[in-house]
Amino acid sequence: MEAGSPRSVAPETVRPARSTAVPLVAGARLPLAFIVFGLAGLAAAACWMALEPSLLGLPHLHPRVVALVHLWLPGFLLSVCIGALYQLMPVVLGAPLAMRVSVLWIHFGLHAVGAILLVAAFAHGRFEWVGAGGTLISAGAVIVFTAVLRTFLAAKRRDAPAWCFPLATGWLAATVLFGIALAINRRWPWLPLSAADLLRAHAHLGLAGFFLTLLQGTTFQLIPMFTMGSLRRPRLVWAGLLATQAGLITLTPGLAWNVSLLTQIGALILATGILCSALAFRATLGTRRRKALEPGLKAFVLGAFILAVATVVGTALTFMPPGHAWAQQGIAVYGILIIPGALSLVVLGMLCKIIPFLVWMRAYGPKVGKQPVPLATALASRPLEQGWLIAHVAGLGLLFASSIFSSEKLALAGGITLLIATGLFISNVWRVLAHLRDNRTPPLPSPAVPARSL
Repeated sequence: MEAGSPRSVAPETVRPARSTAVPLVAGARLPLAFIVFGLAGLAAAACWMALEPSLLGLPHLHPRVVALVHLWLPGFLLSVCIGALYQLMPVVLGAPLAMRVSVLWIHFGLHAVGAILLVAAFAHGRFEWVGAGGTLISAGAVIVFTAVLRTFLAAKRRDAPAWCFPLATGWLAATVLFGIALAINRRWPWLPLSAADLLRAHAHLGLAGFFLTLLQGTTFQLIPMFTMGSLRRPRLVWAGLLATQAGLITLTPGLAWNVSLLTQIGALILATGILCSALAFRATLGTRRRKALEPGLKAFVLGAFILAVATVVGTALTFMPPGHAWAQQGIAVYGILIIPGALSLVVLGMLCKIIPFLVWMRAYGPKVGKQPVPLATALASRPLEQGWLIAHVAGLGLLFASSIFSSEKLALAGGITLLIATGLFISNVWRVLAHLRDNRTPPLPSPAVPARSL
């Protein structure tokens, strides 16, 4: 699973930073706990969409729509990303995680209870409980930000993949605290601003601030590693990351105060950042020695492409006159492209690589050199991965068409197809996790993860 280092450094090429090996975090149990909880959130979201396809036709501020969105974002995507982050960040930075494992388990408990409470409160319109769920998630966000900051300060690496961790978790903390303020404002109004405008600002703090920032850094660690390539055009990686931060700083107040000029400028700067990252991604992917892409990497590349399409749609929405007939439809299309589209494909695609490796390190790492062990790539089922990708893309296409044509039948078909895709993905994950049960090892020190492995 290691990516080889290039023999020579050409212009605009960077060698992976050298660093010491770091142990699996809590023996891989903690990252896997976050990931499994997130996949349970994905299964719940897919079931909900299949059972209630009319949700896609409701206004985006409807409480049940907001509940579904929070099931996808904090419930599924954020949970998975935090689990991966806790293991990936020490590897990238070359420094052990600077936080006690017991505190990280407290974070898991706070996040799991908070996410469930938040979704249930939104679904039933109980906004007094929304703040309680948001507070639990916020407490967890403070823990992860503290852990990231302390680890970052203890490490020496300071390139874009390293900086993405404190930046992303800083935006995450801002997002959840802003969400609590919105819940309080809904119950006891004190902000003299539109609830719809504030919600859009809150959404983009999370989408661009946490998810996009994290993606713009970790992509250039993961893709070279999994494709046996090398990082190219690092200046564009930096430009993309910095432009996203500048665009978000401009976009957020523009959305909150409904200032069209600020919103448009922020959206254009943000789009420029995504373009820079896309050019660097294309150049880096072109160096791969493994030319054939596995289903997980195909999903990642497709998700990145859909992100570019969503960026064009989102930017166009900022130039659309207020109250335009297509505004509501455009917001629905934008949401589908971003959440079940770009972010889900990217995250699930990386899980196709991350989960087998974590399980292999936990189940077989201590046995290497003592007995025959399988390859990490042999733990998963390639047909199941391929079936998931095909079904997920088909479901996404049907959901997209349902928003364009305002068809509940297409929404139902898309929801069912997406549910099938989720079932295939979780079946594959279950197959991989079974190696933990079938290959129990005696208590041993957690195997170290080299800097150029996950």
